[in-house]
Amino acid sequence: MKTIDGSVLRAACETAVRLLLCSSLALTVPPAQAGFDEAAAAFAAGDYAKALQETRPLAESGDARGEYAMGVLYENGYGVTKDLKLAAAWYLKAAQQGNTDAQYNLGAMYEHGVGMAVNYPEAARWYRPAAESGDIDALSNLGVLYQGGKGVPQDKILAMALYNVSVAYAGKGKTQAAQNRQVLANQMSLDDVKKALALTEELLKPGQLKPALAAYLQERPR
Repeated sequence: MKTIDGSVLRAACETAVRLLLCSSLALTVPPAQAGFDEAAAAFAAGDYAKALQETRPLAESGDARGEYAMGVLYENGYGVTKDLKLAAAWYLKAAQQGNTDAQYNLGAMYEHGVGMAVNYPEAARWYRPAAESGDIDALSNLGVLYQGGKGVPQDKILAMALYNVSVAYAGKGKTQAAQNRQVLANQMSLDDVKKALALTEELLKPGQLKPALAAYLQERPR
């Protein structure tokens, strides 16, 4: 559904699944949650007019999940006229509140020039917090930027470690990150591969992904 080439944004069906998963965790059903239940059901049924009706008031009230869902609607033209700039604006609102799906999508839009000019530094800016939260696609795409030195200093050791973490979190071998690391491994010395493995171990320690990444970036030679 999401690759570094082709369809790079999360799709509406995934939004519905995520909304349903979130709603299933609630012990009570406050008005906002009820709105999400209705929106999720509408997404799942392909009734995007209903999804828009339920989602818009939530988004306009400042709810990050609603803002992200509005971005999906505008990005795909579901229930509204397709408008990538509006999609990016809604994603930005949600991303600023820490919504990792929105952070990923915003990063992808900047990386691939979807509805905006390509901007690798901004892509890295938004991929990073999503990656630090364990998003496997953000980890992989942030690795791509470090591998190529796009918007960030080139660092193949870090790129390899990010791919490794993405694969570990995914729990399966056939992922974009797995393919990326295979290509990268052929470009690295054995010593650098060992350094990447050591960094991977640090990043995979419980609760250490974000602080270990920050420490590595701070200590890395300029």
